[in-house]
Amino acid sequence: MGQHHVTSRFTRRDLSLLAQSSSKSPLRVISLIDYDSFYAQCESVRLGISPDTPLGVQQWDAIIALNYAARRYGLARAISVKEARLKCPDIVLQHVPTWRERSETWAYRPVATIMPGTDKAALDPYRLESRKGHGVIRRTLPQDPPPLIEKASVDEVFLDLSAQVYAIMMQRYPNLLDGDTSSPSEPLPLPDTAVLDWHADSVFGDDTGLEPVDWDDLSLLIGSEIVQNLRREIFGQLKYTCSAGIARNKMLAKLASAHKKPNHQTIVLRRGTCEFLSAHKLTKIRGLGGALGAKFVEIFKTDMVSELHHVSLPQMEEAMGPEIGEWIFKIIHGEDQSEINPQTDVQSMLSAKTFVPKITSVEQAEKWLHIFVADLLSRLAELDAEGHQVCPTVVTLNHLIEGRFGPTRSKQLTIPRSISITKESLYKTARDLLNQIDREKNSWPCRSLSLRISGFQKVPRHHGLISSYFTSYATTKSPSKQLTNDSTANRHADDLPEKRECVQLRPLEGNSVSEGKSFKSALINKETFGGLESESELYVCPHCKISVPASEVLEHLDWHVALELSEADTLNE
Repeated sequence: MGQHHVTSRFTRRDLSLLAQSSSKSPLRVISLIDYDSFYAQCESVRLGISPDTPLGVQQWDAIIALNYAARRYGLARAISVKEARLKCPDIVLQHVPTWRERSETWAYRPVATIMPGTDKAALDPYRLESRKGHGVIRRTLPQDPPPLIEKASVDEVFLDLSAQVYAIMMQRYPNLLDGDTSSPSEPLPLPDTAVLDWHADSVFGDDTGLEPVDWDDLSLLIGSEIVQNLRREIFGQLKYTCSAGIARNKMLAKLASAHKKPNHQTIVLRRGTCEFLSAHKLTKIRGLGGALGAKFVEIFKTDMVSELHHVSLPQMEEAMGPEIGEWIFKIIHGEDQSEINPQTDVQSMLSAKTFVPKITSVEQAEKWLHIFVADLLSRLAELDAEGHQVCPTVVTLNHLIEGRFGPTRSKQLTIPRSISITKESLYKTARDLLNQIDREKNSWPCRSLSLRISGFQKVPRHHGLISSYFTSYATTKSPSKQLTNDSTANRHADDLPEKRECVQLRPLEGNSVSEGKSFKSALINKETFGGLESESELYVCPHCKISVPASEVLEHLDWHVALELSEADTLNE
């Protein structure tokens, strides 16, 4: 009997769920595209430097990104510039661009002129390049049906390719349309192919030979072809290489994207899931890299997934509670129904600076407000150029007094829709908020200051572009109306503090610091560390031996510097 007479383990209902991009479809196809050492690639391409030339991206006296050529010399992120040059004398170092007071825009500057006391790091060029890549992905993916895309970070993009895979599958295998389409439980016929060509990709579960090829295998094969084409287009148009993971859910796709870098993609088939996960640590899985994962590891005395597969569901539920226990049990067995979130609306924007040493007066703080305003308006102009017609309705100033020991002072004002917002008026609003904080007792010294605009509302096109709300400082001498307190503020309770002194820990930036993280993560150098590299990679701090995610390494090291300087300040007072 030929293989095509044998039925599949999947049904017409499964096929229908695939067409709907349902997270419940066992044929689902999810991919994560991850740029390889993104910041370093951006600088290599901009400078016209071969990827074979060692290159590092510098901020102040630390290395925040390295290309793969530099890593071959034993270099790692967070090392000093001096150490990088000692290990690799020929390394090309490029300092990140910076903002300065009264600057109209960020700029690349001679390193000798860049000082933490006058400059604020600008990550704008990397955000711009990330958006270019996002545009390539949108233009390249099949548009019917519309693709589901989630920007996970500046260098990572999740894709739900299920509907696109379904459409291609129907073209290649029209016999799938045969049979009793009114019966959702009817099994599908098996594909009439026994060998799949993965085009040199890494594939987990393809070499067992124990099961015939089924439609979940073909779904992932088609998905891998789509992703291969996307990566080829990104390189062709932008000269950036990417790695990718393709699997049936977000958790597996994320892990797979990091399996073999750079410039490679990895596919995890259903029957290869156990083998793939067994080689990973629990703390490498999305959602388990922090306190929750640490608690689990402490209870079960291991962080290897392979050693946890024997733990039963009741044991996990007893140790972690019913909901969390069940979730972890499913995760380590490869089950995850997380949705792709294509929401791209801006919720808030924040510009921040950590001061080492601390600043001690309003006069010192005021010059940074000029920089914050220019930074925020520049990013709003970027949104406008991309066709996002929005304007903010709330301005908030956060003032961290004594670092991780608090408290935080937060003041905010609403923006009446009838006003024109200029650099001058936004600066005046920020300064008024600063003056309110200054009038309170014990407001100085200040370790960190941040300005947030939020409560974004869409602006109808007939009301004009965003440039009519954020007019040039040079062309507008004064605001049409002064920004004032408004008790009817369009307040977002999830991320905006009330207009009063706040002694609780609150996140400074929704996309970078989430509820529940440590205070020092929320405090230090917020402008530096938004999604630098893979957040799952851990480093051991040489000072305190704490394991730190890659995206927080420099924050952590800066904290040690700040703490030392703070102690020195105390001794000198």
